Amino acid sequence: MESQRKNNLSTPALFIDKEAVFALLLCQEGLLTPVNHLMNEKEMHEVDNTGLFEGQSFPFSFILAPAGKRNEQVMRESKKGDEIALICENHLCGKLLVDSAFKIDKQARLFKIMSGDIYSKKAQHIYNRLGNYALCGEYELYLQSEIFAFKDRATKQAITQFKKRNNTQSVTAMVLDASPITRIHERIFRSILEENDLLVLLLLRRQNEGLLDFYIRKTCLEFVITNYLPKNRIAIFPLDDIYLFAGAHGIILDAILAQNLGCDRIAIGENYPNLAIYYDHQKIYSIFDMAKDIKIKVKLLSEFVHCNQCKTIVSLKTCPHSKNHHIYYRSGFLQGILQSGLIPLTILVRKEVSAKILSYLFPKRFESIIQQFGAMFASSGMIEEQSDEDFYLKLIDIYQTHSLN
Repeated sequence: MESQRKNNLSTPALFIDKEAVFALLLCQEGLLTPVNHLMNEKEMHEVDNTGLFEGQSFPFSFILAPAGKRNEQVMRESKKGDEIALICENHLCGKLLVDSAFKIDKQARLFKIMSGDIYSKKAQHIYNRLGNYALCGEYELYLQSEIFAFKDRATKQAITQFKKRNNTQSVTAMVLDASPITRIHERIFRSILEENDLLVLLLLRRQNEGLLDFYIRKTCLEFVITNYLPKNRIAIFPLDDIYLFAGAHGIILDAILAQNLGCDRIAIGENYPNLAIYYDHQKIYSIFDMAKDIKIKVKLLSEFVHCNQCKTIVSLKTCPHSKNHHIYYRSGFLQGILQSGLIPLTILVRKEVSAKILSYLFPKRFESIIQQFGAMFASSGMIEEQSDEDFYLKLIDIYQTHSLN
């Protein structure tokens, strides 16, 4: 049925990317409220000029304006009442009933989304995907194909049901990359759960994943939650890192999404990009203080390090020792170690997480060694079948043996 629809040449089609599909899905599920539909030309100008939609804060207009000559021709020729097929990566992903088509200013829209930062690589990517025209109207999505993996995430309804079932009073959201999941993340999670009934982790899924893709990051995060944290009080919500969240106003959309998920707080690091903290009359302010009707509270998280003098994880605000005693949990540093095939210190990353990542990055790396010397690592007196992940864990245990030091 899907292939028949896809190949029906009598139906005009718009070709859109996964970023557009995910944005449409967020809107359809009510996660961008007050916005609940594609805006027309009048609404576009009102929102872009005032930063408000129906009296509530929304940083810029929500429109569908895909680039491409074929797309532009379809939009220019469309009339009210026309049905347009939505195609993503050669898969039918929905349909749109046209209400109106209108011209947009690409440069002005880019400036609005990026808050003036229009010269970065990210800005260039957004500009290239923007067309000169936009379509508005009611739409319906078909996301049966496996390429739309984001449809399987935790939903607003699932989180709402959890809150009702457990009589939840306080819920905090946190956007994270977990690349990789570290001891610091665990410390932060526990701190949040001491004051809240539920923690919703908005786990970023990037369009162009780096060394650690979404699968391995989510696998390691789930392992830590299942084995070392109260798993019934933590929910993972995969959040595609789309162009709408790119600029300084992206943090406002994070808060809007979290609020629509039923969260009353959002936890953000003090060095989070685009937070734009400033002081006035000895009082701290942020970009949220300029937002209207966003009632979610902001919890600022201090930066944590491992202090060799304190012998534990500490906040930079409370540790009395100088920087030369601190080990920082920089994701780039940890990724560099892992990319080199080395095992990070267990005070930084749990050994099980390191083993999972290394066996994922370097599959069958120790296959021949395990076959020859696997018996040396037998733990039960019997020769056991071992994987690369098991081998890493045994090596780490040996590294931690101090009796011969």
